[in-house]
Amino acid sequence: MEPCGRPARCGVCRSGVSRVHAPRKAIGWRVSSSEFDGLAIVVVNFGSHALLRENLGSMSPHFAGTQFVVVDNWFSEEERRETEELCAAHGWTLIGLDTNTGFGTGCNRGAEVALSMGAQELMFLNPDAVIDNSSARALVEAARAQPMALVAPRILKRNGDVWSAGMDIDLVTGDARPWHRRPEFNGIATIEWFTGACFVLSSTLWEACGGFDDDYFLYWEDVDFSARVQAAGGSLVLISHATAHHDVGGTQAPGSSASKSEIYYYYNIRNRSLFARKHLTAPQRKVWKASAFRAAWAILLRGGRRQFLRPVKPFRALYRGLRDSDYGV
Repeated sequence: MEPCGRPARCGVCRSGVSRVHAPRKAIGWRVSSSEFDGLAIVVVNFGSHALLRENLGSMSPHFAGTQFVVVDNWFSEEERRETEELCAAHGWTLIGLDTNTGFGTGCNRGAEVALSMGAQELMFLNPDAVIDNSSARALVEAARAQPMALVAPRILKRNGDVWSAGMDIDLVTGDARPWHRRPEFNGIATIEWFTGACFVLSSTLWEACGGFDDDYFLYWEDVDFSARVQAAGGSLVLISHATAHHDVGGTQAPGSSASKSEIYYYYNIRNRSLFARKHLTAPQRKVWKASAFRAAWAILLRGGRRQFLRPVKPFRALYRGLRDSDYGV
């Protein structure tokens, strides 16, 4: 691991970080007056430099005053080289990790660096997502006006359909439902949830909730983060006139089928129990545990039924996910 050359307060030269490359203008980067001064956009990458070039590269010229922080989880030497060259060409700060730390931990590393350089607002954005200048402005203005709010846009799929505009986690069943279905389930206890594909929050709220929980690695970490925002006294605010576009599944290998990866199945099944253990009461955890197989089977069905023609990987993930689930009851 190479030291990054920053003062000791930087806090990023620790296990899992290989190096931090920051352009000179990024060190205390408020060099121009801009509506985005103080905003850092943090993107966690894993083998997706082409998406960074297409999406973040198209955004970068329109966000004067913004610091772009790319956290590159280790994938391969070629991917690291491509990502280093891309970040250098655009003047983005690169945090090169020597392992794949997962999404939430990657977000924590990126936020740590951004805050050490003076960020006041943090936007977390997927490599396969993009947001326009005016929508980003609306999110930042809302976060500045409500420093204890986690602020998100409506997130659209490539065809313009709404992919996410706020979700509720049913604390009785563990099911996830979009906010527009609330009238059907009036009176049911829920926890609000924003997807980690795109949201903005102030440094005040980040410090209050403590960032992402490192225990999840992948999936459910944004559900957990949303819950911890609310536990810290924060709220979730949807800015409905702001939109981001998300190429759903864009980080999967080109030409892949509808079936999901074994990792996708495993962590979605296993982390459901992790969330329950961290946030639910003992009676609620018992109910979630009783429905664990039903929930796990529903997760497998997200990949379609054709995958069961070659069922080893999905069934292995099902077995391992249930085996490693611990509801604490």
